[in-house]
Amino acid sequence: MEPNLKYMTWAIDKRADIQHTMVALYEYVCSQPIDAQKFDDRYLLDHLIAAAFALWRAVFLADTLRGMEDIRRSQERFLEKVITENTITFADDKANRHWTVELYLEGAKLRLLRAIALCDHYKQTKLHAELMRYLRLRGTGGVDLTQYEWECAHHVLRRIFAELSPATALDTNPPSLPR
Repeated sequence: MEPNLKYMTWAIDKRADIQHTMVALYEYVCSQPIDAQKFDDRYLLDHLIAAAFALWRAVFLADTLRGMEDIRRSQERFLEKVITENTITFADDKANRHWTVELYLEGAKLRLLRAIALCDHYKQTKLHAELMRYLRLRGTGGVDLTQYEWECAHHVLRRIFAELSPATALDTNPPSLPR
């Protein structure tokens, strides 16, 4: 299969974006003495780091159509590999990306949902009303929609991080709709 230049360009840009987010998270972690952090901030940070990792992995897998038959075959192969070999590598994630991209995207979105709830409760924000529309998307309609799903989740991650670290220089503008 020929490499898709449009996807490759998108992936390079988004890998850089998520890595910048991870650097900001890292800088925050390194600057905060653990005994000076409130429990809810430590818990929130844990969710943000987990979501960032899931989005970092998902960006490598977002170049696929996610039709139900392909997803089912990927699920079967993934489970077979875990059961028979007791191991999963990135090559397995890539080979089964019709399903694994959803594994990572949904994992990130679940962590972000929990982070929103924490912010709204402990920090008295109103992020649920602002951000939920970005987490409801499921990009099974095509590669562009999967990429937009990723961009929306990444936007939510950065927006929540801005609540934890208001001085962040990360761009928190929402993504543009796919063309």
